Amino acid sequence: MLALTTCAALLLGPGPGQGAVMPEVRWEAPPGCPDEASVKAQIAALLARAPTRTSQAPQVNLRVEALPGGRWRLDATITSREGQGRRSLEGDRCEALAEAAALLTAIAAAPELQQAGPAAPLGEEAPGSPVQEAGPEASQEAQRGPAGPEAPGGSGAGPETPGIQAAGPEQASGGPAAGPETGGAPGTRGELEPELPDAGPGRETREGVTAPIRPRNPLKATLGLGAGIGAGALPGVSALLRAAVGLRGRHWSVALTQSFWLPRDLPAAGDPDVGGRMWLAATGVQGCGIVGKGRVEAPLCAGVAAGFVRGRGIGDLAASYRATSAWAAATVGPSLHVRVAPQVALTLGAELLVMLTRVRFEVARAGEVCCSAPVGATGTLGVEVRLP
Repeated sequence: MLALTTCAALLLGPGPGQGAVMPEVRWEAPPGCPDEASVKAQIAALLARAPTRTSQAPQVNLRVEALPGGRWRLDATITSREGQGRRSLEGDRCEALAEAAALLTAIAAAPELQQAGPAAPLGEEAPGSPVQEAGPEASQEAQRGPAGPEAPGGSGAGPETPGIQAAGPEQASGGPAAGPETGGAPGTRGELEPELPDAGPGRETREGVTAPIRPRNPLKATLGLGAGIGAGALPGVSALLRAAVGLRGRHWSVALTQSFWLPRDLPAAGDPDVGGRMWLAATGVQGCGIVGKGRVEAPLCAGVAAGFVRGRGIGDLAASYRATSAWAAATVGPSLHVRVAPQVALTLGAELLVMLTRVRFEVARAGEVCCSAPVGATGTLGVEVRLP
């Protein structure tokens, strides 16, 4: 495939004053994927058939990352005078995504190529498809060019770029396209188009996979649930539950949290046969700065939490009473988020608690049951869902 692409780039490369301007392309891909030179060669081969354009070429950032299960993901960002658009595609082969990236880039630089004919769907094996694995016969066909009614026997016809039909005089001058306006035969899936700021809804590119062609909304609502342990607010180590609802951007998040420290039985200092059953409930506000992107993120968070500690006397008591005391603490600590699905991440967090108030409970004639320490800590494990 690389040899075929390189030959096509040399044969179809624009001469002086011909072809669209080569866009500024940045290609990032892990080992095992085509390199930047081969991707640019594919783009040049496609642009060779485009009319001469003097407008400023777009800037294109192409990034490929490996996904679980041997799949690959392409994130394309296209910046032009009209604005910025984004496109994401997934596939089983990095080579296929590289070819799709070349086609997206070429159409962004020369929209006439999109009007020239329907692009082959990603994942479909159609003759001349840019995602089809080319063998020796395909290489010879690319050099000869297809024979058609306007070029009997193939004579007089220049080599055709795989997946793109040549534009006629009206197409080159901006007139109506000879092919269908929307491209693609009935039943085909996933025309490869660049994502523009006003693009419409997504299209399927493979069975069960949808590639959005609308700009991503950086803001997402978040719902989180977790469980863990805490110390300092109550004596010893207590189990706790936590829920959170919030909003996040690309590099920040804010959340409203609700924590519940499960009840614990604590003996009185002067008589172990009596004591108190203590528990803590607190509501907090938390803000985070997010380091990293992709599957693994490391938010660093700070906030404040306030609530109450409640206790009830237990043991050999003549009468049992309930008591409630206000509680508050400042919180700070890191966490780790690992995305396991497009909208789901596992979370692991740790917090340092600095007590702003310290509670104290005691049983009459039996001594103190508990009081908060100056500092404490929590550790939680949970799951976060991001919407939409």
